Amino acid sequence: MQWLFTGVLIASCAGITVFTGYLLRRLFTTAPAAPEVPAEPKP
Repeated sequence: MQWLFTGVLIASCAGITVFTGYLLRRLFTTAPAAPEVPAEPKP
């Protein structure tokens, strides 16, 4: 039974590591969005 819990712990740590890497990669590879500034009216 210890092996089962050890495997679950290792799998959850690996999942957290992979997900953190995905978020970091997404943070540094996506371009920032353009600010939504309304156009100034012309008189």
